[in-house]
Amino acid sequence: MNLVILIIVLALIEYMVISFRTGMARVRYGVKAPAVSGHHMFERYFRVQQNTLEQIIVFIPALLCFSWTAENIGWPGYYIAAGLGVIWLIGRSIYFISYVRDPDSRMMGFLMTMAPTALMLLGTLICILMALV
Repeated sequence: MNLVILIIVLALIEYMVISFRTGMARVRYGVKAPAVSGHHMFERYFRVQQNTLEQIIVFIPALLCFSWTAENIGWPGYYIAAGLGVIWLIGRSIYFISYVRDPDSRMMGFLMTMAPTALMLLGTLICILMALV
């Protein structure tokens, strides 16, 4: 379970870094709060921050649910979830870098965050069904 908690902590730190970088972009590009538009580069940072928030609220529960239910049916759930979590973390970094550089290049990072989350949600359902039979 410690690996799963480590992944959650790293995901939260990554989100904090993205939020900090968005705040720095706000200053750099002169977009005064509460505005969320004004300079196209700031809007890219802001969009990454918002998309990461949208992703993380599904990722963390999926990580916890899958790791726990998989362990309960005898699978190495903590290790599988942690491995998928590493992919998610790397994917978020790729998404951040590529989106800020060129929003059209964000697909690889997006897929690297969406796929692990979807796999863990599907895996959770499978584990629950297996536990019922």
